[in-house]
Amino acid sequence: MFGSQQEPHPGFVSKERYKLCPSCGNFVGYQENDIFCMLCGERLADACPRCQEPIIYPIAKFCPACGEALVKPKS
Repeated sequence: MFGSQQEPHPGFVSKERYKLCPSCGNFVGYQENDIFCMLCGERLADACPRCQEPIIYPIAKFCPACGEALVKPKS
């Protein structure tokens, strides 16, 4: 498993990292100091909750390494 401080999964081209809101899908750059989503207030995630793969695609809804949902489906 990859920790959130490690390089992205081998084979992925992008090295840019993002923080993603698991509630609404809003994203910010990893270097931003934001901890909570400015749109809904949910705590931002910087890695997959299952495998800890860093988030490298800003509009990802699922982890490209393990398939875990990164954004909760709307009910």
